[in-house]
Amino acid sequence: MGASDRDAAGKALYEERMKLLDGLGMPDAPPWEDLAEDVKERWRAYTD
Repeated sequence: MGASDRDAAGKALYEERMKLLDGLGMPDAPPWEDLAEDVKERWRAYTD
């Protein structure tokens, strides 16, 4: 999987999970673009 594919997969998973927060009564998560690089890498790793 290429770097852009990993980024897209991590972002898609993050955004999918973000949508669940409202139903759990949790505060909104920051947009993908505002996440620190180490946090983005953690989400990318979940999709490897």
